[in-house]
Amino acid sequence: MRADEQKQYHTFLTKPVLAMGQSLPGESDLRIDETATRARAGLLNILSAVTLFILVVRPEWDPVIYIGPYVIFDMAMAAMFGLTPLSPSGVLGTAMTMKFKPVWRPIKPKRFAWILGASMGITCLAFRLLDFSDVWLLSVLGICFMLTWLEAVLGFCVGCWMHSKLFGCEVCQLD
Repeated sequence: MRADEQKQYHTFLTKPVLAMGQSLPGESDLRIDETATRARAGLLNILSAVTLFILVVRPEWDPVIYIGPYVIFDMAMAAMFGLTPLSPSGVLGTAMTMKFKPVWRPIKPKRFAWILGASMGITCLAFRLLDFSDVWLLSVLGICFMLTWLEAVLGFCVGCWMHSKLFGCEVCQLD
């Protein structure tokens, strides 16, 4: 399949519906739209910024108790079923980018990154529930903010980079 034909192949839902990624003609493994994943990262970046702000300005509101389970669910659903239809941020990110030409990337590095993201969400929630110092919680949230910013703004997925270093993925070489 030519690159210009491949860029046009884009649907909101995968086929079958709960497939991890998009099956493209001529590709042996599943692919995911990098544009939609960057939009999703931007949404999660805004969420982490708001959470950090609230923790600093109004710590008594304790947003981690509410945001933590959401992020864990969102990351876990994306890691298991892809961006649509079970990841709320993934659905919104995909809907936001439907008018743009997709940039197809392998799914395995993204899955690895989302598992790491769910782990960070679990860490944040555990720090809050175990009543760790706010310094620890703010540190992990700051890392989450930085990682989502790197992906959303610069297109650099640290989890994907780690995956390529650990598993030697040739098709997922970063631009």
